[in-house]
Amino acid sequence: MNTAYHQIIDQFSQAKVLVIGDVILDVYLKGGSTRLSPEAPVPVVNISDRSYVVGGAANIAVNFKALEAQVAFLSAVGNDEDAAKIFSILEKQGIDSTHIFQENTRQTTVKTRVMCQSQILARYDYGTDQVLNQETEQKIVDYLEAHYADFDIIMAGDYYGGILTPAIINTLAKLQQNWPRIFAVDSKNLTAFRKVKPTLVKPNYTEAVKLLELNHQAIGRAEQMHRYGDELYEKTGASIVALTLDADGAMIFNEGIYKYRSYAHHLPGASVVGAGDTFISTLSLGLFLEADIPLATELATAAAAIAVSKEGTVPCTYPELRSFFSLHNKYVSHVNELKKLCEIYEAQGKKIVFTNGCFDILHSGHVSYLNRAKELGDVLIVGMNCDDSIRRLKGEGRPINPLEDRIEVLAGLSSIDHVISFEEDSPVYLIRAARPHIYAKGGDYSKETLPEAKLVEDLGGKIVFVPLVPDHSTTRIIRRINNGSTLKIA
Repeated sequence: MNTAYHQIIDQFSQAKVLVIGDVILDVYLKGGSTRLSPEAPVPVVNISDRSYVVGGAANIAVNFKALEAQVAFLSAVGNDEDAAKIFSILEKQGIDSTHIFQENTRQTTVKTRVMCQSQILARYDYGTDQVLNQETEQKIVDYLEAHYADFDIIMAGDYYGGILTPAIINTLAKLQQNWPRIFAVDSKNLTAFRKVKPTLVKPNYTEAVKLLELNHQAIGRAEQMHRYGDELYEKTGASIVALTLDADGAMIFNEGIYKYRSYAHHLPGASVVGAGDTFISTLSLGLFLEADIPLATELATAAAAIAVSKEGTVPCTYPELRSFFSLHNKYVSHVNELKKLCEIYEAQGKKIVFTNGCFDILHSGHVSYLNRAKELGDVLIVGMNCDDSIRRLKGEGRPINPLEDRIEVLAGLSSIDHVISFEEDSPVYLIRAARPHIYAKGGDYSKETLPEAKLVEDLGGKIVFVPLVPDHSTTRIIRRINNGSTLKIA
Protein backbone atom coordinates (compact mmCIF):
# COMPACT_ATOMS: atom_id res chain seq x y z
CA MET A 1 0.00 0.00 0.00
CA ASN A 2 1.12 3.55 -0.72
CA THR A 3 -0.81 5.90 1.56
CA ALA A 4 -0.54 9.64 1.96
CA TYR A 5 1.81 9.01 4.90
CA HIS A 6 4.15 6.89 2.81
CA GLN A 7 4.09 9.37 -0.06
CA ILE A 8 5.41 12.10 2.24
CA ILE A 9 7.91 9.86 4.06
CA ASP A 10 9.34 8.65 0.75
CA GLN A 11 10.19 12.24 -0.21
CA PHE A 12 12.12 13.07 2.98
CA SER A 13 15.41 12.47 1.16
CA GLN A 14 14.72 15.47 -1.10
CA ALA A 15 15.03 17.95 1.77
CA LYS A 16 18.23 19.93 2.29
CA VAL A 17 18.44 20.92 5.94
CA LEU A 18 20.72 23.32 7.78
CA VAL A 19 20.74 22.87 11.55
CA ILE A 20 22.33 25.64 13.60
CA GLY A 21 22.70 25.64 17.36
CA ASP A 22 24.30 24.17 20.44
CA VAL A 23 25.96 20.79 20.52
CA ILE A 24 26.01 18.62 23.63
CA LEU A 25 27.76 15.34 24.31
CA ASP A 26 25.42 13.02 26.22
CA VAL A 27 27.19 10.29 28.18
CA TYR A 28 25.32 7.30 29.59
CA LEU A 29 26.93 5.27 32.38
CA LYS A 30 24.91 2.09 32.86
CA GLY A 31 25.25 -0.58 35.49
CA GLY A 32 23.69 -2.55 38.30
CA SER A 33 23.33 -1.83 41.98
CA THR A 34 22.85 -4.17 44.94
CA ARG A 35 23.89 -2.01 47.90
CA LEU A 36 24.02 1.47 49.36
CA SER A 37 27.23 3.38 49.89
CA PRO A 38 28.56 3.42 53.48
CA GLU A 39 29.54 7.06 52.91
CA ALA A 40 26.04 8.36 52.14
CA PRO A 41 22.51 6.97 51.56
CA VAL A 42 23.06 6.56 47.81
CA PRO A 43 23.26 3.42 45.65
CA VAL A 44 26.61 2.09 44.52
CA VAL A 45 26.41 1.51 40.76
CA ASN A 46 28.89 -0.88 39.17
CA ILE A 47 29.33 0.58 35.68
CA SER A 48 29.24 -2.07 32.97
CA ASP A 49 28.56 0.05 29.90
CA ARG A 50 29.49 3.54 28.74
CA SER A 51 27.89 5.09 25.64
CA TYR A 52 28.06 8.45 23.88
CA VAL A 53 25.45 10.26 21.79
CA VAL A 54 25.07 13.85 20.69
CA GLY A 55 22.39 16.10 22.16
CA GLY A 56 21.04 19.61 21.70
CA ALA A 57 20.81 20.84 18.13
CA ALA A 58 23.19 18.05 17.13
CA ASN A 59 20.51 15.52 18.06
CA ILE A 60 18.04 17.36 15.83
CA ALA A 61 20.56 16.99 13.00
CA VAL A 62 20.84 13.26 13.76
CA ASN A 63 17.04 12.97 13.64
CA PHE A 64 16.86 14.65 10.24
CA LYS A 65 19.59 12.34 8.94
CA ALA A 66 17.89 9.23 10.35
CA LEU A 67 14.85 10.19 8.28
CA GLU A 68 17.17 10.37 5.23
CA ALA A 69 17.21 14.14 4.77
CA GLN A 70 20.40 15.86 3.57
CA VAL A 71 21.90 17.61 6.59
CA ALA A 72 24.58 20.20 7.34
CA PHE A 73 25.33 21.32 10.88
CA LEU A 74 26.61 24.72 12.01
CA SER A 75 27.91 25.12 15.56
CA ALA A 76 30.96 25.56 17.80
CA VAL A 77 32.70 23.36 20.37
CA GLY A 78 35.88 23.38 22.40
CA ASN A 79 39.23 22.04 21.28
CA ASP A 80 39.14 19.01 23.56
CA GLU A 81 38.61 15.25 23.76
CA ASP A 82 34.85 15.62 24.13
CA ALA A 83 34.70 17.58 20.88
CA ALA A 84 36.64 14.80 19.17
CA LYS A 85 33.98 12.32 20.31
CA ILE A 86 31.27 14.57 18.85
CA PHE A 87 33.02 14.76 15.48
CA SER A 88 33.38 10.97 15.46
CA ILE A 89 29.68 10.41 16.22
CA LEU A 90 28.52 12.85 13.55
CA GLU A 91 30.88 11.36 10.98
CA LYS A 92 29.43 7.89 11.62
CA GLN A 93 25.93 9.36 11.19
CA GLY A 94 26.93 10.83 7.82
CA ILE A 95 26.41 14.43 8.93
CA ASP A 96 28.56 17.19 7.45
CA SER A 97 30.39 18.73 10.41
CA THR A 98 32.85 20.79 8.39
CA HIS A 99 31.42 23.96 9.86
CA ILE A 100 31.50 23.06 13.52
CA PHE A 101 34.13 25.54 14.62
CA GLN A 102 36.52 24.90 17.52
CA GLU A 103 37.45 27.52 20.09
CA ASN A 104 40.42 27.07 22.41
CA THR A 105 38.67 29.05 25.16
CA ARG A 106 35.48 26.97 25.01
CA GLN A 107 34.87 23.75 26.92
CA THR A 108 32.53 21.36 25.11
CA THR A 109 29.24 20.85 26.96
CA VAL A 110 28.87 17.35 28.42
CA LYS A 111 25.89 15.88 30.29
CA THR A 112 26.55 12.56 32.00
CA ARG A 113 23.73 10.35 33.25
CA VAL A 114 24.20 7.48 35.68
CA MET A 115 21.60 4.79 34.95
CA CYS A 116 20.52 1.64 36.73
CA GLN A 117 17.77 -0.64 35.40
CA SER A 118 16.76 2.02 32.83
CA GLN A 119 16.31 4.66 35.56
CA ILE A 120 18.40 7.84 35.79
CA LEU A 121 19.93 8.04 39.26
CA ALA A 122 22.00 11.17 38.74
CA ARG A 123 23.17 13.65 36.11
CA TYR A 124 26.22 15.86 36.22
CA ASP A 125 27.13 18.53 33.68
CA TYR A 126 30.12 20.60 32.68
CA GLY A 127 30.99 22.87 29.77
CA THR A 128 30.96 26.45 28.54
CA ASP A 129 27.77 28.39 27.90
CA GLN A 130 29.47 31.68 27.11
CA VAL A 131 28.73 33.37 23.79
CA LEU A 132 30.92 32.79 20.77
CA ASN A 133 34.09 34.76 20.32
CA GLN A 134 33.92 37.41 17.62
CA GLU A 135 35.96 35.42 15.09
CA THR A 136 33.73 32.33 15.29
CA GLU A 137 30.58 34.44 15.21
CA GLN A 138 31.75 36.10 12.00
CA LYS A 139 32.55 32.71 10.43
CA ILE A 140 28.99 31.55 11.11
CA VAL A 141 27.52 34.79 9.73
CA ASP A 142 29.67 34.45 6.59
CA TYR A 143 28.54 30.86 6.08
CA LEU A 144 24.88 31.80 6.47
CA GLU A 145 25.13 34.66 4.01
CA ALA A 146 26.88 32.44 1.46
CA HIS A 147 24.74 29.31 1.77
CA TYR A 148 21.33 30.15 3.29
CA ALA A 149 19.52 29.93 -0.05
CA ASP A 150 20.99 26.45 -0.69
CA PHE A 151 18.74 24.88 1.95
CA ASP A 152 15.03 24.05 2.11
CA ILE A 153 14.75 23.94 5.91
CA ILE A 154 16.59 26.04 8.48
CA MET A 155 16.44 24.58 11.98
CA ALA A 156 17.59 26.63 14.99
CA GLY A 157 18.20 24.67 18.20
CA ASP A 158 18.89 27.01 21.11
CA TYR A 159 19.72 25.44 24.48
CA TYR A 160 21.44 28.42 26.14
CA GLY A 161 24.80 27.23 24.83
CA GLY A 162 25.88 30.62 23.49
CA ILE A 163 25.81 29.71 19.77
CA LEU A 164 22.75 31.66 18.64
CA THR A 165 23.94 35.14 19.51
CA PRO A 166 21.91 38.31 18.82
CA ALA A 167 24.10 39.03 15.78
CA ILE A 168 23.46 35.57 14.34
CA ILE A 169 19.71 35.81 15.01
CA ASN A 170 19.65 39.21 13.27
CA THR A 171 21.44 37.66 10.29
CA LEU A 172 18.91 34.81 10.18
CA ALA A 173 16.02 37.31 10.28
CA LYS A 174 17.46 39.27 7.36
CA LEU A 175 18.14 36.15 5.28
CA GLN A 176 14.72 34.66 6.03
CA GLN A 177 13.11 37.86 4.78
CA ASN A 178 15.11 37.73 1.54
CA TRP A 179 14.94 33.96 0.97
CA PRO A 180 11.94 32.53 2.86
CA ARG A 181 12.44 28.94 3.92
CA ILE A 182 10.78 26.53 6.32
CA PHE A 183 12.29 28.03 9.46
CA ALA A 184 11.85 25.99 12.64
CA VAL A 185 12.92 26.94 16.16
CA ASP A 186 13.30 24.89 19.31
CA SER A 187 14.38 27.22 22.09
CA LYS A 188 13.80 27.95 25.75
CA ASN A 189 13.70 31.63 24.75
CA LEU A 190 11.34 31.77 21.78
CA THR A 191 10.81 35.52 22.03
CA ALA A 192 14.43 36.00 20.95
CA PHE A 193 13.48 34.63 17.52
CA ARG A 194 10.30 36.67 17.04
CA LYS A 195 11.99 38.98 14.53
CA VAL A 196 12.78 35.97 12.32
CA LYS A 197 9.04 35.26 11.93
CA PRO A 198 9.58 31.49 12.07
CA THR A 199 7.44 29.02 10.17
CA LEU A 200 7.36 26.74 13.20
CA VAL A 201 8.20 26.81 16.90
CA LYS A 202 7.83 23.94 19.35
CA PRO A 203 7.42 24.87 23.00
CA ASN A 204 6.63 22.13 25.46
CA TYR A 205 3.98 22.69 28.11
CA THR A 206 6.40 23.97 30.76
CA GLU A 207 7.96 26.42 28.31
CA ALA A 208 4.53 27.60 27.14
CA VAL A 209 3.14 28.34 30.61
CA LYS A 210 6.34 30.22 31.46
CA LEU A 211 6.08 32.20 28.22
CA LEU A 212 2.42 33.03 28.92
CA GLU A 213 2.95 33.54 32.68
CA LEU A 214 0.32 30.94 33.56
CA ASN A 215 -0.01 28.47 36.41
CA HIS A 216 1.27 24.97 35.77
CA GLN A 217 -1.52 22.34 35.77
CA ALA A 218 -1.10 18.61 36.34
CA ILE A 219 -4.32 17.74 34.51
CA GLY A 220 -6.46 19.45 31.89
CA ARG A 221 -3.46 21.00 30.18
CA ALA A 222 -4.90 20.81 26.66
CA GLU A 223 -8.09 22.52 27.80
CA GLN A 224 -6.04 25.19 29.57
CA MET A 225 -3.90 25.99 26.50
CA HIS A 226 -6.72 25.83 23.95
CA ARG A 227 -7.59 29.52 24.34
CA TYR A 228 -4.06 30.95 24.18
CA GLY A 229 -3.33 30.58 20.48
CA ASP A 230 -3.41 34.33 19.83
CA GLU A 231 -0.98 35.04 22.66
CA LEU A 232 1.42 32.32 21.51
CA TYR A 233 1.31 33.81 18.02
CA GLU A 234 1.92 37.31 19.36
CA LYS A 235 4.84 36.31 21.59
CA THR A 236 6.63 34.01 19.12
CA GLY A 237 5.77 35.52 15.73
CA ALA A 238 5.59 31.97 14.37
CA SER A 239 3.02 30.93 11.78
CA ILE A 240 2.71 27.49 13.39
CA VAL A 241 3.05 26.78 17.10
CA ALA A 242 3.35 23.09 17.91
CA LEU A 243 2.70 22.79 21.64
CA THR A 244 3.84 19.38 22.88
CA LEU A 245 2.11 17.91 25.94
CA ASP A 246 4.05 14.68 26.55
CA ALA A 247 1.50 11.92 27.21
CA ASP A 248 -1.34 14.26 26.17
CA GLY A 249 -0.02 14.54 22.60
CA ALA A 250 0.36 17.87 20.82
CA MET A 251 -1.73 20.91 19.93
CA ILE A 252 -1.17 22.86 16.72
CA PHE A 253 -2.02 26.54 16.28
CA ASN A 254 -1.81 28.28 12.91
CA GLU A 255 -1.53 32.07 13.11
CA GLY A 256 -3.15 31.95 16.53
CA ILE A 257 -6.02 29.66 15.57
CA TYR A 258 -6.27 26.17 17.08
CA LYS A 259 -6.07 23.74 14.17
CA TYR A 260 -5.36 20.22 15.30
CA ARG A 261 -4.60 17.93 18.19
CA SER A 262 -2.70 14.67 18.02
CA TYR A 263 -2.76 11.99 20.69
CA ALA A 264 0.31 10.20 22.01
CA HIS A 265 0.80 6.63 20.81
CA HIS A 266 1.37 4.32 23.75
CA LEU A 267 4.35 2.17 22.82
CA PRO A 268 6.58 0.19 25.20
CA GLY A 269 9.25 2.28 26.91
CA ALA A 270 9.22 5.41 29.01
CA SER A 271 12.26 7.47 28.01
CA VAL A 272 11.25 10.92 26.78
CA VAL A 273 14.82 12.14 26.20
CA GLY A 274 15.05 13.61 22.71
CA ALA A 275 11.37 13.15 21.83
CA GLY A 276 10.93 16.86 21.11
CA ASP A 277 13.88 16.81 18.70
CA THR A 278 12.29 13.94 16.81
CA PHE A 279 8.92 15.69 16.73
CA ILE A 280 10.15 19.01 15.34
CA SER A 281 12.44 17.45 12.73
CA THR A 282 9.66 15.24 11.36
CA LEU A 283 7.08 18.02 11.45
CA SER A 284 9.45 20.34 9.57
CA LEU A 285 9.98 17.75 6.84
CA GLY A 286 6.24 17.24 6.49
CA LEU A 287 5.58 20.96 6.17
CA PHE A 288 8.36 21.38 3.61
CA LEU A 289 6.78 18.63 1.50
CA GLU A 290 3.45 20.49 1.70
CA ALA A 291 1.67 17.96 3.88
CA ASP A 292 -1.33 19.57 5.54
CA ILE A 293 -1.14 20.24 9.26
CA PRO A 294 -3.00 17.07 10.40
CA LEU A 295 -0.87 14.80 8.20
CA ALA A 296 2.42 16.45 9.15
CA THR A 297 1.47 16.35 12.84
CA GLU A 298 0.55 12.66 12.75
CA LEU A 299 3.90 11.88 11.14
CA ALA A 300 5.70 13.81 13.88
CA THR A 301 3.65 12.20 16.65
CA ALA A 302 4.37 8.71 15.34
CA ALA A 303 8.10 9.43 14.98
CA ALA A 304 8.28 10.75 18.54
CA ALA A 305 6.48 7.65 19.83
CA ILE A 306 9.01 5.43 18.10
CA ALA A 307 11.90 7.43 19.55
CA VAL A 308 10.64 7.30 23.15
CA SER A 309 10.12 3.54 22.92
CA LYS A 310 13.92 3.20 22.86
CA GLU A 311 16.31 3.67 25.75
CA GLY A 312 18.41 6.81 25.72
CA THR A 313 18.65 9.43 23.00
CA VAL A 314 17.88 7.44 19.85
CA PRO A 315 16.18 8.83 16.72
CA CYS A 316 13.31 7.41 14.72
CA THR A 317 14.60 6.05 11.41
CA TYR A 318 13.02 6.22 7.97
CA PRO A 319 12.27 2.44 7.85
CA GLU A 320 10.75 2.53 11.35
CA LEU A 321 8.43 5.41 10.51
CA ARG A 322 7.41 3.81 7.24
CA SER A 323 6.64 0.52 8.99
CA PHE A 324 4.63 2.31 11.68
CA PHE A 325 2.08 3.40 9.10
CA SER A 326 1.67 -0.09 7.69
CA LEU A 327 -1.44 -0.55 9.85
CA HIS A 328 0.50 -0.42 13.12
CA ASN A 329 -1.62 -2.44 15.58
CA LYS A 330 -5.00 -0.75 15.24
CA TYR A 331 -6.85 -2.98 12.80
CA VAL A 332 -9.32 -5.38 14.40
CA SER A 333 -9.98 -8.25 12.01
CA HIS A 334 -12.98 -9.95 13.63
CA VAL A 335 -16.02 -8.97 15.68
CA ASN A 336 -15.07 -11.43 18.43
CA GLU A 337 -11.73 -9.67 18.84
CA LEU A 338 -13.60 -6.36 19.08
CA LYS A 339 -15.87 -7.79 21.77
CA LYS A 340 -12.91 -8.96 23.87
CA LEU A 341 -11.12 -5.64 23.51
CA CYS A 342 -14.17 -3.70 24.64
CA GLU A 343 -14.68 -5.99 27.62
CA ILE A 344 -11.12 -5.19 28.69
CA TYR A 345 -11.69 -1.45 28.27
CA GLU A 346 -14.94 -1.71 30.24
CA ALA A 347 -13.12 -3.48 33.08
CA GLN A 348 -10.52 -0.69 33.09
CA GLY A 349 -13.28 1.89 33.48
CA LYS A 350 -12.63 3.48 30.10
CA LYS A 351 -15.37 5.22 28.14
CA ILE A 352 -15.78 3.68 24.67
CA VAL A 353 -16.81 5.85 21.71
CA PHE A 354 -17.94 4.21 18.46
CA THR A 355 -18.54 5.81 15.09
CA ASN A 356 -18.71 4.56 11.54
CA GLY A 357 -18.55 5.72 7.95
CA CYS A 358 -17.06 5.28 4.50
CA PHE A 359 -14.09 7.65 4.85
CA ASP A 360 -13.37 7.28 1.16
CA ILE A 361 -11.18 10.33 0.50
CA LEU A 362 -9.96 11.50 3.90
CA HIS A 363 -10.26 15.28 4.24
CA SER A 364 -10.07 17.91 6.99
CA GLY A 365 -13.78 17.54 7.73
CA HIS A 366 -13.24 13.87 8.56
CA VAL A 367 -10.22 14.66 10.74
CA SER A 368 -12.09 17.36 12.68
CA TYR A 369 -15.06 15.03 13.17
CA LEU A 370 -12.87 12.16 14.43
CA ASN A 371 -10.96 14.42 16.81
CA ARG A 372 -14.23 15.65 18.31
CA ALA A 373 -15.46 12.09 18.62
CA LYS A 374 -12.27 11.12 20.44
CA GLU A 375 -12.79 13.94 22.94
CA LEU A 376 -16.10 12.34 23.99
CA GLY A 377 -14.35 9.43 25.71
CA ASP A 378 -11.17 7.43 26.21
CA VAL A 379 -11.19 4.92 23.33
CA LEU A 380 -12.37 5.67 19.79
CA ILE A 381 -13.38 2.73 17.59
CA VAL A 382 -14.23 3.34 13.94
CA GLY A 383 -16.33 0.97 11.88
CA MET A 384 -15.62 1.30 8.16
CA ASN A 385 -17.91 0.23 5.31
CA CYS A 386 -16.36 -2.36 3.02
CA ASP A 387 -16.15 -1.69 -0.72
CA ASP A 388 -19.38 -3.52 -1.63
CA SER A 389 -21.27 -1.71 1.12
CA ILE A 390 -20.11 1.68 -0.19
CA ARG A 391 -21.05 0.68 -3.72
CA ARG A 392 -24.59 -0.08 -2.56
CA LEU A 393 -24.83 3.18 -0.63
CA LYS A 394 -23.01 5.56 -2.99
CA GLY A 395 -23.35 3.95 -6.42
CA GLU A 396 -20.96 2.73 -9.11
CA GLY A 397 -17.57 4.38 -9.19
CA ARG A 398 -17.29 4.35 -5.42
CA PRO A 399 -15.27 3.86 -3.39
CA ILE A 400 -12.40 5.80 -4.89
CA ASN A 401 -9.96 4.16 -2.46
CA PRO A 402 -10.22 0.43 -1.66
CA LEU A 403 -10.84 -0.78 1.88
CA GLU A 404 -7.21 -1.73 2.54
CA ASP A 405 -5.99 1.79 1.73
CA ARG A 406 -8.80 3.47 3.68
CA ILE A 407 -8.02 1.40 6.77
CA GLU A 408 -4.33 2.23 6.62
CA VAL A 409 -4.94 5.96 6.31
CA LEU A 410 -7.34 5.98 9.28
CA ALA A 411 -4.99 3.81 11.33
CA GLY A 412 -2.41 6.57 11.02
CA LEU A 413 -4.58 9.07 12.93
CA SER A 414 -3.61 9.19 16.59
CA SER A 415 -7.20 10.04 17.57
CA ILE A 416 -8.29 6.54 16.49
CA ASP A 417 -7.59 3.54 18.70
CA HIS A 418 -9.10 0.76 16.57
CA VAL A 419 -10.53 0.29 13.08
CA ILE A 420 -12.80 -2.56 11.99
CA SER A 421 -14.62 -3.08 8.70
CA PHE A 422 -18.17 -4.33 8.14
CA GLU A 423 -19.94 -5.70 5.08
CA GLU A 424 -23.53 -4.75 5.92
CA ASP A 425 -25.09 -1.35 5.28
CA SER A 426 -25.35 -0.75 9.04
CA PRO A 427 -22.82 -1.66 11.78
CA VAL A 428 -25.43 -3.01 14.19
CA TYR A 429 -23.53 -6.22 14.95
CA LEU A 430 -20.39 -4.23 15.74
CA ILE A 431 -22.39 -2.02 18.11
CA ARG A 432 -23.75 -5.13 19.86
CA ALA A 433 -20.19 -6.40 20.30
CA ALA A 434 -18.64 -3.09 21.39
CA ARG A 435 -21.52 -1.88 23.59
CA PRO A 436 -20.19 1.71 23.35
CA HIS A 437 -20.90 4.30 25.99
CA ILE A 438 -21.10 6.91 23.21
CA TYR A 439 -22.24 6.46 19.62
CA ALA A 440 -21.01 9.47 17.62
CA LYS A 441 -22.55 10.48 14.30
CA GLY A 442 -22.38 13.57 12.13
CA GLY A 443 -24.66 16.52 12.67
CA ASP A 444 -26.47 15.76 9.41
CA TYR A 445 -28.19 12.83 11.18
CA SER A 446 -30.98 12.75 13.76
CA LYS A 447 -32.37 10.00 15.96
CA GLU A 448 -35.25 9.61 13.52
CA THR A 449 -32.90 8.98 10.57
CA LEU A 450 -30.43 6.81 12.48
CA PRO A 451 -31.33 3.10 12.29
CA GLU A 452 -28.85 2.26 15.06
CA ALA A 453 -30.35 4.72 17.57
CA LYS A 454 -32.71 2.33 19.36
CA LEU A 455 -30.05 -0.38 19.70
CA VAL A 456 -27.53 2.03 21.20
CA GLU A 457 -30.00 3.27 23.80
CA ASP A 458 -31.24 -0.26 24.58
CA LEU A 459 -27.62 -1.15 25.37
CA GLY A 460 -27.37 1.80 27.75
CA GLY A 461 -25.37 4.01 25.40
CA LYS A 462 -25.76 7.66 24.50
CA ILE A 463 -25.98 9.16 21.01
CA VAL A 464 -23.99 12.34 20.34
CA PHE A 465 -24.29 14.28 17.09
CA VAL A 466 -20.99 15.92 16.19
CA PRO A 467 -21.15 19.15 14.13
CA LEU A 468 -19.63 18.81 10.67
CA VAL A 469 -17.24 21.23 8.98
CA PRO A 470 -19.31 23.11 6.35
CA ASP A 471 -18.64 22.47 2.65
CA HIS A 472 -16.38 19.48 3.28
CA SER A 473 -17.42 16.14 1.80
CA THR A 474 -15.98 13.39 -0.39
CA THR A 475 -18.74 13.95 -2.96
CA ARG A 476 -17.84 17.63 -3.16
CA ILE A 477 -14.17 16.77 -3.69
CA ILE A 478 -15.01 14.33 -6.49
CA ARG A 479 -17.18 16.95 -8.21
CA ARG A 480 -14.37 19.49 -8.05
CA ILE A 481 -11.91 16.99 -9.53
CA ASN A 482 -14.35 16.29 -12.34
CA ASN A 483 -14.94 20.02 -12.94
CA GLY A 484 -18.49 19.86 -11.66
CA SER A 485 -19.44 16.51 -13.16
CA THR A 486 -21.18 13.93 -10.97
CA LEU A 487 -19.53 11.12 -12.95
CA LYS A 488 -16.84 8.97 -11.42
CA ILE A 489 -13.22 10.06 -11.64
CA ALA A 490 -11.78 9.00 -14.99
